[in-house]
Amino acid sequence: MTEFIIEYNHFPDRKEIVALNELGDVVGEIDYYGTDDFWSIVHTGVRPAYRGGPIARTLVRMVVEAAREAGVKLGATCSYAIKVLEETPEYSDVYDSAE
Repeated sequence: MTEFIIEYNHFPDRKEIVALNELGDVVGEIDYYGTDDFWSIVHTGVRPAYRGGPIARTLVRMVVEAAREAGVKLGATCSYAIKVLEETPEYSDVYDSAE
């Protein structure tokens, strides 16, 4: 698999984290919505040429970290995010599967 240089940017006002390649093109994103005490991940996407690597999982991790910093619980309707959140025990402090 080709190694890519990826930069991640969080846009709290848009409730989105994007993954950018070395040219500044968006190659992945994760979107969430929420309130002051609960966020839900609604979409995780990675462009086909960039799939199979760590981008999607890193995007989920970054939302988890942002939720911790904001002091909110986290849920998901996105099937990929649900899978990652459920299989990663260290996310149980913020993940609420009962959304």
